[in-house]
Amino acid sequence: MDEDSKIQLEQGVISVKNVILSNTLLGTILNEVFESRSRVKQERLNRFVEEFEKYLRSMRSCDIDQKYLKSEEFGDIFESILRRVVNTASEEKVHRFKKILLNEMEHTYESDFKETFLDIAFRINEDQIQILKHFWNVKDGCESEDNSEQKVVDGEGAEASLKYKANLLGFDEAMYLFSVQDLISKSLLLDEAIALFGGRTKPYINLRITPFGEEFLKFIEGSPDQ
Repeated sequence: MDEDSKIQLEQGVISVKNVILSNTLLGTILNEVFESRSRVKQERLNRFVEEFEKYLRSMRSCDIDQKYLKSEEFGDIFESILRRVVNTASEEKVHRFKKILLNEMEHTYESDFKETFLDIAFRINEDQIQILKHFWNVKDGCESEDNSEQKVVDGEGAEASLKYKANLLGFDEAMYLFSVQDLISKSLLLDEAIALFGGRTKPYINLRITPFGEEFLKFIEGSPDQ
């Protein structure tokens, strides 16, 4: 696109905006919406920063990596978290982002996927995190026994654990299946049976947390072994 075309496009956008936001009922409503959204986002930002500052004042200076706080890396993740905080009304997600930020201050998590992890943390809910944690615990339990690989594949790890937890971890079937499929689509869970047997067994029975899923949990929870 040449320079003249760019100028014409910009002028066209401005003209359309002026028409929409003129002294009409629609323009008045849209103006109110824009102003309201700005106030809401500012209030969310202020609340998050105030709570964060309160926690900082309660911490000992030796618990915080002062050098890291002044680094570009911390500035980047702080800005990334703030962008997500102002765009959610979920208190659970706001709390999750605050925990991630505090973990970063106390013990920086080394990963090339921080932005991806933040995106996932914004897009999944607390129930899905609990499902993911469940399969992490299942894996740890199976690995402490003999022949653990075969037990997971045969469903004696994940499937038996689900039955023990009383029917799909307490979720109704539709919500559980949606949550699991969403976790699979984000590479956090793997449907082991489909991967190994070409779909000849039922889906969602032999589920396993992926290494990427484990890294995601370590990031949002704060990994002590990093």
